[in-house]
Amino acid sequence: MRSREFIIEGRNHPVICVDVQPNYDNQYSPAHGRGASPKMVAIMEFVNKQTGPVLFFVNAEETGIADDTFDSIREYWDNTVCGWENEEDRYEEDEYGDYVEAECGDPIEWNRFEIVDKGYGYFRGLMDMGMEDKDIIKLIRAMYQAKVTDSRELFDEDYEEMLKFFDGDEDAADLAATESMSVEWTSVAQLKQFNGAYIVGGGRNECLREVELLMNAFNIKYKRIDDLVY
Repeated sequence: MRSREFIIEGRNHPVICVDVQPNYDNQYSPAHGRGASPKMVAIMEFVNKQTGPVLFFVNAEETGIADDTFDSIREYWDNTVCGWENEEDRYEEDEYGDYVEAECGDPIEWNRFEIVDKGYGYFRGLMDMGMEDKDIIKLIRAMYQAKVTDSRELFDEDYEEMLKFFDGDEDAADLAATESMSVEWTSVAQLKQFNGAYIVGGGRNECLREVELLMNAFNIKYKRIDDLVY
């Protein structure tokens, strides 16, 4: 099913949005009067037209990964959705000579958004090294069952235990012995509240895929809109 069909399916779906922020938009530069890239514009406009809750994963300064802050990310969205390409557009002089924020035809309802600083690379090491999705999902489930947040705690560096865990698959065991994985960046209970959500953003095989793998591990349904994924 294509994204256009999703868009007309209903406006009250929950939405999971991943990494739609200035740090990942090479075109965006409010200081020089350049707006967001077309893909990012399309994602923001789609999310803003929905009426349901939004779980918004970002990489921000709280984790030390990106220069973006929650405030700068919200400003990026406001500027884009309202058509303000720079600070001169964002503010206008009122009848008393004071500068106030310009009117926005379709302002973002930020009270619908739960912004979560996800950080970077919690599954990415094993993903980038080529571990299969099924093995990553198996690790995720085992870690939650054991109530540990680091995959190394499952095996205590015992290679034979790793090999047994992966049913004798040496490639998977070798990867698990080389790279650890963490799952402490969100809660399963939080994601279950977004069962059936649209998922948009990026990167397709990076941060967005991490979210999908975690949801797959607990059979939480979602509808990725490929036209709104970068």
